Amino acid sequence: MKDNLLHQLVFLLEPIGLVWLGLLMLTGWLLFRRQWKPALLAGLIVLFVTIIGSTGVSGSLLRSLEQPYAGVKIDTLPPAEAIVLLGGGAAPSRYEAEGVHLTAAGDRLAMAHALYRRGKAPTLLLGGNANKLDGVVKFEGVIVRDLLATWGTPPDAIIPLGANEDTHDEALKVRAIATERGWHRVLLVTSANHMRRAAAVFRAQGLEVIPAPCNFLTTVATAPPPPGVSVPRYDGFMKVAIWLHEKVGWWTYRHRGWIAADGA
Repeated sequence: MKDNLLHQLVFLLEPIGLVWLGLLMLTGWLLFRRQWKPALLAGLIVLFVTIIGSTGVSGSLLRSLEQPYAGVKIDTLPPAEAIVLLGGGAAPSRYEAEGVHLTAAGDRLAMAHALYRRGKAPTLLLGGNANKLDGVVKFEGVIVRDLLATWGTPPDAIIPLGANEDTHDEALKVRAIATERGWHRVLLVTSANHMRRAAAVFRAQGLEVIPAPCNFLTTVATAPPPPGVSVPRYDGFMKVAIWLHEKVGWWTYRHRGWIAADGA
């Protein structure tokens, strides 16, 4: 009991907790002053922050994107001609081991490595963007290639795709390589919440896609949070932000013609 109260106090000191507490106090003060309309507005904001940060609503939204890919087993995935690892799982770093910082989507690297180690495909294609660190341009695909080499993946089995602005860029480059080499089927590695849009983009390029989802962020794959009421935290807002990003991204890609009707 004491530990839980201490945790709640710490959560109150986090930025979202402080904002929530301030809004709660503002609502009470406006009610005391009988300023009903401003109090209602402040109260609605308190309610919104509480729902997103303290309840399972945000998890349910994100879970709706992950659920279709739950239960996929690495060992049962069929072989392909290449493994495509989408970017976003790593960034250059001055001080991390091998000069690579694994981001929140770093599970993607572990999944791609596991697929290669199991012999699911002989070639790894690495997406990602480029960042400038200390005046030097660092390509995500290159730093990931060098990291995977330390894990035992032969560098000559890896093809970095250079700098990419988005998933569509990665799909175009993979299609060009696939056409040149006569490939038809790829294992696509990305976060489960991003898989629907990513797979549709690659299918629009005429590729057969085998989803290899990872980086599950909800109770589809992870343990549920401790029971009980909590001060609002950033986790819920992060999940809603990812959900919104994918929803907006889906319709943006459809509008641009990057996702075919049958792929959708």
